[in-house]
Order: sequence, then structure tokens, then C-alpha cells
Amino acid sequence: MFNKHTLLTGAVLATVLGITFTSCKDDDNPTPPPPTPRSKSFDLKGTGADKDTKVGNITLTENKDSTVNVVLNLTKNTKDAAHNIYLIAGTPTAATTDTLYKGGFQGTGAALKVDIFTNKNKITVFKAGGQTKDTAFKYDNALAIASYMKVLKGTDTLAIGNFGKNN
Repeated sequence: MFNKHTLLTGAVLATVLGITFTSCKDDDNPTPPPPTPRSKSFDLKGTGADKDTKVGNITLTENKDSTVNVVLNLTKNTKDAAHNIYLIAGTPTAATTDTLYKGGFQGTGAALKVDIFTNKNKITVFKAGGQTKDTAFKYDNALAIASYMKVLKGTDTLAIGNFGKNN
């Protein structure tokens, strides 16, 4: 009689354990973790005697919502002077008339950070003759555009460097 109860108890226990393990099974389709935002930096060099000296960089970062940020970091600028920033399609030796960004800042005389684009997924390109064109500007689009950045104080170029496809 003891063997009958042991056999029945074992069968019941195996059934209960099987149900327990089945109900605790992990989800077959877990939600994947969000992708790690991508980032890339491009060096800016000085001109003249500083042509081989890194004087800053431009950093492109991707946000979780697929928009991008472009930040200009300069190690030097002229205190209390107006500086102009241009992001232009092409290369410094073969520029086009397409301007992707035009802006400026007041110099501090110290290292400086300037937000060029924040949370952008498209930009307006200024073309010759005053025409404009909206262009996709997500991470891969920004890297695919051959362009360069130029920082000027008056007519003097303070920093220059390629951005995107040229690198």
C-alpha cells in the first residue's frame, strides 16, 4: 500500500511542478533594450601658424527619439568679440553655395560650447538666390552630407574643419 501512495504522490508532485515551471516561463518576446545613442566628433583646426593645432570640435549625437544634436566646442575665442559660425556644404577647398547653418556668439575669452542644432530631424538648407530646401537631418543623414564648419571673428578664420561625409 505504501508503494501505491508513493507512486501516486510522485505523479501528483510531478504534475504540480510541471505546471509551476510552465507558468514561470520567461516571455518568448522580451522587449529589447533601447539602442545606445550614437555619437561622432570632428576636429576643428586653427589657421595660419595654428593650422595643425586642434582648437575645438563639432560633436554629433543621436537622441533616443532619432533626433540629433550638433554642438560646437572651442578651446579659444576672443573675449567680447562677435564670432560667426557657418556650416556649409562641400569642403573648404570646394565649397558650395548651400548653407546648412549660420549663427554666432559673443566671445568669452575661454573655452566655449555652442549648441548648433538641438533635437533636429530635418533642417532648412539655404541655397543660392535665397531659395531654401528642407532636408532630412537624422544621424545617418547628417553623416552623409559632405560639409565643413568655419568659425570667424570678423574676416579672420578662427577655426575650420570638415563635418560629415568628408571624414
